[in-house]
Amino acid sequence: MGAAFAPLPGLSAAFDTPHTVRDLERAVDRAFKPAGATAASPRTVGLPPSSANFQACAGHFYRGAAPVIESGEARPANAYGTLRALCYDRFAVLHSATLKGPLFSAERLSAAELRAGAEVKRPDGRKAFFSDARLPLRERAQLEDYAGESRLPKEERHDRGHLTPARDMSSDRSMAQSFSLANVVPQNSVNNQQVWSKIEKDTRAYVMRARGTVTIITGAQYGSAPERLNTAGPAIPVALYKLVHDETTGRAWAHWLPNTASARIGKPISYEELVRRTGIRFLPQSPASLMSDASVESGHRAQ
Repeated sequence: MGAAFAPLPGLSAAFDTPHTVRDLERAVDRAFKPAGATAASPRTVGLPPSSANFQACAGHFYRGAAPVIESGEARPANAYGTLRALCYDRFAVLHSATLKGPLFSAERLSAAELRAGAEVKRPDGRKAFFSDARLPLRERAQLEDYAGESRLPKEERHDRGHLTPARDMSSDRSMAQSFSLANVVPQNSVNNQQVWSKIEKDTRAYVMRARGTVTIITGAQYGSAPERLNTAGPAIPVALYKLVHDETTGRAWAHWLPNTASARIGKPISYEELVRRTGIRFLPQSPASLMSDASVESGHRAQ
């Protein structure tokens, strides 16, 4: 029986109108569009509009079932404002209007897909990031929100940190889509380029060894009153996490990393502990026999 697709709590539908002239996007939004209407970047033309559920891209989730939001340690379920589901070719994002950023980004990855993407050239990050105009203007991060970060000491500055990594993508189009600011959080620069990069690389190494498809959900944990970039820009998460679920073996584990320059990779946490911290059931269709493996499957040891 197919999975049901009731709207997640707080989700709201929005509609996009494809435009091919990217430079006019913001001017059209501000000058001619009513509140809530949006225009699309050429990289998102042909994709579904933001929606109340993930029905259009259910294949990015284990057994077609999107995560279920309840309440976690830091925030009640209603603290995120309007939530919008965004579908991309190879991943899906749940975006919060209040935070102007993503709660999580989901993908299902295999060794074959990684091999297919091995020759895809990563674009110049200085030009590749874009604001996904399927979201209302007032709800989304903008490129200028990160202005001035490069002038700060590296230990204090914030990168535009991917949730679903560009290097996981298997085509030029999907890689370009991964640079959507809806798939990005303000991440400490040292953290992003060192310890988090290692987690991403080790996760891909695991996928290359796996016998089948691996579900990967990468997310951000926010405090009750999060700091923001540029005063009114996207919220800065206090931690990032990456859930890895081997669909063949049934094992699942998660990496949890504070969003700081001094963070170090520790022992992975269990799936149950991740659910407790975030208030999100990421694998609602997982069997009762799901094995939480917080040991060495990921290739990490406590440091």
